Amino acid sequence: MRVKPKFLKYFFGHHILNGVAVAVSVLAVGLAGVAVLGFAPGMAAALGALCVSIADASTPFSAKMRILPLAWACATVAAFATAFGGGTPLVEGAVVILTGFAAGLLIALGRWAISLSVLTLISMVFPLGAPAATLDGRLHYAAMAAFGGGLYIPVALALTRMSDASGRRITLAEVLREFAAFLRRVAGFYRRGADEGEVCLKVVEQQASFADHLQTARSLIISASDRAEATRLIAALAAVLDAFDGMVSTLADHSPLRLAQGPGAGASLAAQMNFLLRETARDLDALALELVTRGESLTFPDHTEELDRFSRTIAALEARRADPQVLRAARLTRARVGLALSKLAGLPALMASEEAAAKALAGVDMRAFAPPLRVSLGPIRRALRLSSPVFRHAVRLSLALGCGFALTETVPGLKHGNWILLTIAVIMRASYAATRQRRDQRLVGTLLGCGAAGALLWTGSTGLLLAAQILALAVAHAYVKIDYRLTSFAASVMALLGLHLLDPTQAPLVGARLVDTVIGASVAFLFAFLLPQWERQSARALAAGFLRALRVYADRALRWDASEQEYRLARKDLMEAFSALGESAARMRADPKSQREIWPHYSAVIAAAYVAAAQIVTVRLMIRQRRGELDAPASRALLDDTRRAALAELDIAGPRAERRLPRPPAHAAPVFLALLQRCDEALREARNVRHLVEQDWSGAPR
Repeated sequence: MRVKPKFLKYFFGHHILNGVAVAVSVLAVGLAGVAVLGFAPGMAAALGALCVSIADASTPFSAKMRILPLAWACATVAAFATAFGGGTPLVEGAVVILTGFAAGLLIALGRWAISLSVLTLISMVFPLGAPAATLDGRLHYAAMAAFGGGLYIPVALALTRMSDASGRRITLAEVLREFAAFLRRVAGFYRRGADEGEVCLKVVEQQASFADHLQTARSLIISASDRAEATRLIAALAAVLDAFDGMVSTLADHSPLRLAQGPGAGASLAAQMNFLLRETARDLDALALELVTRGESLTFPDHTEELDRFSRTIAALEARRADPQVLRAARLTRARVGLALSKLAGLPALMASEEAAAKALAGVDMRAFAPPLRVSLGPIRRALRLSSPVFRHAVRLSLALGCGFALTETVPGLKHGNWILLTIAVIMRASYAATRQRRDQRLVGTLLGCGAAGALLWTGSTGLLLAAQILALAVAHAYVKIDYRLTSFAASVMALLGLHLLDPTQAPLVGARLVDTVIGASVAFLFAFLLPQWERQSARALAAGFLRALRVYADRALRWDASEQEYRLARKDLMEAFSALGESAARMRADPKSQREIWPHYSAVIAAAYVAAAQIVTVRLMIRQRRGELDAPASRALLDDTRRAALAELDIAGPRAERRLPRPPAHAAPVFLALLQRCDEALREARNVRHLVEQDWSGAPR
């Protein structure tokens, strides 16, 4: 079955399951609240549940047990603070500014805490639109919201337990889908005239998405109570990562470039590989779909014919005495792609047999790859300094909200100013690039969402409005990481309907909401220039951090008897470091032109880093696959020398001295000479990366 990749991302994934679960939980709380407390208090309870639900992401049950109560506490404090501060503009404005500052600091806890920051702001904004004018009325609203948020937690946890089994298989399917997208990006190397640096950046950006889905899948699967199912799914993840190693290794020696730029048969090899990788990506998409629709009798096509055709083309090149470098690149590519395909072909067997899965995981404790979530105030305390990007974001956010609030109090016609604050809350991010992207997506989504909400409000049907709000909640929650335009559209519908249901006496001024959105988006964007944190400011530190991760990876990979556990953990850390580089690169390209002067140098560092990692993993794969042909003592000594030299080269704080490997022993076997050449190239690439990182980035070549 062939399915277009762009549809796979939208129409199946754990995000949909999560969005539906959130909507059902909020609906359950709302219905219970209306039945027991009445319509207005019940709606307040539903809005409280909605605020807490923002933190209900695709995380394991154990993590949700920690995150959701913390989300409830943040939402409750924000709601009561707004209730106490209401009635007096000066006090209310101070509450808005202080809450904004506190919410901004929350992101110091990590990426998972971004939702905490957003829900804290929204829990502050919603009470500003509540119709209660007295202190008792505002406190009653806050109490009902706190009640609804608290009730949401057990309902959400129960649904998480119920959906765990299907959710784990879906997350594995998403990993397959992301790896398929990774293969399509790698295929770009084999196009004639391809810009290696530009393609490498696209590969690294997609690898960041792959690593993100991989970590989500690890966390959900490892926490499973059904150990047999978990073993099969974890073994499948491990096989995908082994295939990933094989694909990264194909980039050693700049092999794709040598094939793509080569004449005649060399160019034919590049075209064949481009086609094979795209076919494999389509097969992975089909396998991912089978995994969530059929679950049993999984299949993966045999690509032996394509590999044999590739081998015959290599033989034709050898007969013509082609360029040795092209031949070497072709052999490497054939071997490594063959390895990756063999790992992928074994996925159906691993999913069908617990015994085969357990054998594949021998010597690996996967629990180390998904440590439990820990919450500490330490990161927030460390962020309390002007040089901290988190502190700067908190200042920007609080002042932007204060400015928005001041506009609502001083400009006639901005009666529902909470919509301006809501726009600022959901648009402002810690980086200029993310804020600008959110601004554009928010404006498009709000324009369409206001139109849809206006049509729904025109019907006057309360039942239809409630149903639409629940559907909008599911969509908004599900697609926040997939397509924020869709999330913004649904969130606009949800917020407009929610505010109307909270105070049906007010006319549904959809046009005014569009004006408020433009004002809020403008304020958020303008304040992005206050104490800005441009990507160039942290680029060198990120590169140095990657160098440290690469050093640990080299230490684990360049060992004769490397521990599988230690190697996989080091690879995980390296992938996360690569992800940080890729995300930073994507943000830098969206920064103003005046802040992108180091971009050519930054892209060169990323490309060199990827080739260096490819050389190191190539050495490891060669040791694993040809151990029986190698002289153990001599090869062990060579690896030890290579490892020590590579670690010295990758130590940015260490002395600068070029290191060389010893000459090969007399009458050394060809396989040992090949290993020596691989080690020498790995050392050279490590030296190149360090050289680029050590340069004065302020004066980097333009």
